[in-house]
Amino acid sequence: MIIQNYNQKEETYFNNARLDILPLLPKYSESILEIGCGNGATLKYLKAHGKCKENTGIELTEYAALEAEQFIDNTLIGDAEEIINTLESDSYDLVLCLDILEHLVDPWLMIKQISRVLKKGGVIISSIPNIRTIRVISKLAILGKFDYTNIGIMDKTHLRFFTKTSALELFNTDTLEVDLWIHSPFAEMSKSSVFNTITFGFFRDLLTEQFLIRAVKK
Repeated sequence: MIIQNYNQKEETYFNNARLDILPLLPKYSESILEIGCGNGATLKYLKAHGKCKENTGIELTEYAALEAEQFIDNTLIGDAEEIINTLESDSYDLVLCLDILEHLVDPWLMIKQISRVLKKGGVIISSIPNIRTIRVISKLAILGKFDYTNIGIMDKTHLRFFTKTSALELFNTDTLEVDLWIHSPFAEMSKSSVFNTITFGFFRDLLTEQFLIRAVKK
């Protein structure tokens, strides 16, 4: 990953607690690792609400990581693809990997390493942008455009792209098994939400910005 690209991100990119993952969370996890923890907002929320005893965050962007140090127990600053190799095996009950894998050179290797550091029966929760949306497909098929942006599905820092099928394949491995996935929620009264309602959910996969996926270590 190229650090300069992330230093150009707006501060809000790093400081939102991911409450959309709550339906996938275990009731309690002794130890949590978040890869790409930003300023620690999600880990701070989970510990404050009794979801864990100890939390650790890995963050590439230094100014976000320094802020996270105020709220979480252990902060590791640097490239997650390198840091994950230094962590002890069977150390964590839960690993959060939210909007991260699409930024990595080798997300398949990262999943193997996450499985290694998870305890048996441990859980990984991830959010994966969905390239198979009506918006992206229509621009590509009709206009011939595959334009990058500063945020969202076509974020210019994305190195990998996934559909629901390929995302689920990423997590179904020799050591991991997907036991739950959900569509990311719509913004209230958004165009996508209204269209999904009037079409009785028929195009739900094509309207979904992200898939939230949970896998368990066998």
